[in-house]
Amino acid sequence: MRIWTLKRGNEGPLRQGYPWVFSNQLAHSPKDAAPGEWVELRDFAGGFVARGYGHPHSLICFRALSRDPAEDAPGEPEFFHRRLAGAAALRRRLGLTAHSHRLCFAEGDGLPGLIVDRYRLAGRDPAQVLVVESTTAGMDQALPAVLAALERLVHEESATGHDMPAWERTGILLDASSPIRALEEVAVLPKAWHRPPAADGPVRIVVAGPAGAGPVDFTADLAAGQKTGFFLDQSRNLALTEDFVAALARFRPGRPLRILDLFCYVGQWGGRLARALALAGAGADVTAVDASASALALAQENIAALGGAVRTLRLDIIESMDGLEPAAFDIVICDPPALARRKKDLHKAVRAYQKINREALLRVAPGGLIVTCSCSGLLAEEQFLELLGHAAFQARRSVRWVARGGQGPDHPVLANFPEGRYLKCWLGMVDE
Repeated sequence: MRIWTLKRGNEGPLRQGYPWVFSNQLAHSPKDAAPGEWVELRDFAGGFVARGYGHPHSLICFRALSRDPAEDAPGEPEFFHRRLAGAAALRRRLGLTAHSHRLCFAEGDGLPGLIVDRYRLAGRDPAQVLVVESTTAGMDQALPAVLAALERLVHEESATGHDMPAWERTGILLDASSPIRALEEVAVLPKAWHRPPAADGPVRIVVAGPAGAGPVDFTADLAAGQKTGFFLDQSRNLALTEDFVAALARFRPGRPLRILDLFCYVGQWGGRLARALALAGAGADVTAVDASASALALAQENIAALGGAVRTLRLDIIESMDGLEPAAFDIVICDPPALARRKKDLHKAVRAYQKINREALLRVAPGGLIVTCSCSGLLAEEQFLELLGHAAFQARRSVRWVARGGQGPDHPVLANFPEGRYLKCWLGMVDE
């Protein structure tokens, strides 16, 4: 295994749990290594610090997998099984395994560069699809060991008798489509089935529902859809919003609440809120807006199935919201994709977020609710709040923030890795 040495005094963050090393922290050039090569990291005096994988040309030149000097084979199936079994155990303790959830969240579960989303499929017999996303050269090389570890984990889970799907009813979808991969000098590729499910095309997945109301089914196209096929990180923000929406319905008696779902994708926000309003004895008129025709078709199906009256509008929201009537909606959801993937994009992204939120605020009826999100990890929470303030000023709307959200518990954040906290969500009342 290749040995790298840190500059004097740079080992502190690694010993405290920070998983990254930047190239300027090394006592030498990393350019003698191959992308993704296994590396043992030592301090300036030669003491063991961590093992992981390196990259000769990335600013993040080392990602730690193990700080245990006795754990000398971090790339073997046994190692990945221990990590994935630990991640699965956490989700069981949190009560998440009956519905779709993120099984592995990269650094948050000790496996930088690896995301595994578990989609529980609707039906009487337990079935699932595991979407395995690799974003780094090191994790690409480890994929055979990861897949072997996942197979062992599924066999062990199904043997417990706790309604967990058997291996025979488990599909595996490999996702190498993230543009982040280009920074790691690995190919950006279409998703591909490693182990296809029983049927191709869209599937019905089971996701968490309103408190006390049981899970909710959505139709999603995991292979052709965005990211890993569905967005699981908004679970807590959806639950938080459902509480406010049910309360708001009491102040709008006699008519359905009008919901504008911007960047709706497959209609998760509009569908969940329509379901919450139905449970509160109210109706929902949902306008679902997205740039993708295929996503809108699924949004139409999902929102209608959950009790909402729905119309869809195909629109490049970042360019313009023309066609959406001002001050016409009781609830506006603004959940755009990540607009800042690299630091050099951040200034442009801030302007785009500000414009989007200004236009979204103009569509909120007096006394209505806005829910606005950002999943750009490079955009700090304080920066997001500042641009929201500018957007409110430009829209000449008075907004009082009443709740703050974040990513769900299946997206855990290491205590010494604040970069893992990427999702921002604010709920505000727009004054009359």
